[in-house]
Amino acid sequence: MRRTCLAFVMAFAALFMAAGATAAEDNNSSAQMMETIETILYGDSSKGGLIERLSTAEEALFGRSLPGTIAERHAAILNFLDTGTEDQPSMLFKLGVAEWIVDKKIKASQPAMTRLEALEMNLSGAVQHGRPIAMRVESILATLVTDPVTFHVVRLPKDVPLKLRFLDELSPAKSKTGDFVRVELTDDLIVDNCLVAPAGSLLLTEVREVKKPGRFGVPGEVRLNFNGLKPLGPQRPAVTVGEASKKAIEEARKVGSKGEGTLIGAGAASIAGAMILGPVGLISGIFIRGDSIRIPEGSITYIQTAEDTDVSAYPIPESLHVNPEASIKGAKSSDPAQNQGTSYDPDRDLIIKRDADVFNRGTNRQPGGAAGDSVELPPEQTIN
Repeated sequence: MRRTCLAFVMAFAALFMAAGATAAEDNNSSAQMMETIETILYGDSSKGGLIERLSTAEEALFGRSLPGTIAERHAAILNFLDTGTEDQPSMLFKLGVAEWIVDKKIKASQPAMTRLEALEMNLSGAVQHGRPIAMRVESILATLVTDPVTFHVVRLPKDVPLKLRFLDELSPAKSKTGDFVRVELTDDLIVDNCLVAPAGSLLLTEVREVKKPGRFGVPGEVRLNFNGLKPLGPQRPAVTVGEASKKAIEEARKVGSKGEGTLIGAGAASIAGAMILGPVGLISGIFIRGDSIRIPEGSITYIQTAEDTDVSAYPIPESLHVNPEASIKGAKSSDPAQNQGTSYDPDRDLIIKRDADVFNRGTNRQPGGAAGDSVELPPEQTIN
């Protein structure tokens, strides 16, 4: 309990460690930032006045209101939820680590509250209503691992093929330009024993263009923009379609999909970071009645990392390498298959060994990626 309280205080104080920038410098209005906060927590934005909604979010997260202007308070919450600081990973980072330890997969497509409550039910059999969310996350981590969850900055190299699964159906009849498409990583991405992106991590994907089926048998077409991988940390490594992903698709076809879903080729991208689903982009087209495309839920494809990127990753403790059961205290399941251990599987997961490219945390490098992308927060203040 003492460790949980200390971790909660440290996480709370970390909201105000940086100084200078406001929400305006991040080109987000207070209303947009409030909507983002609510969407991260609950999956959708709520109605009502901005002040009331902000106070409700602060009370739910920390059990109290934050000091500062509205813009500073919004920026502090987003920093806590999604960005983190030089010394502390974000709450979403920690939540993902907890899910990975318990289930070997994260539920990134679900709101944070849904994920947190599922973990609490799994570990203790009850949802911890009435306690601050930040403290509930720390309590779960204290149950699972002895040491606090930290991060290392590692180098994710370019041209790494990534296997993806579509969680939504795509078709010219149903899809619209601007739609967000849920696409998840099927396997863990690990660099030098550091977890970069667990299975279940999302690829930020949206529908770029839709062409309806035309007359005289002209097929429809759906084009997607892949806007980057969303790993545990705040960086968004760029992705593209290239030789590595094409080769991965060819190899997958040789061995078969093993019931995972339709294998979609990504061989003819029109631009970097985009994939065409249709007669141009499909190596073997999926057509219905000759004039319609349907990409079923569960379909599999491959892309690849576009460039070398420094990313924040979870250094996997030795206990999870050798004897994961010893680090899961109280996790119970009626399914024996779920109790076989949660350490990574070198025969399944994508493990990259580049020792020379590992940097310890605490360097001057900001975890937000390129210069100017991070949101700095006001100095630490006394909270009454």
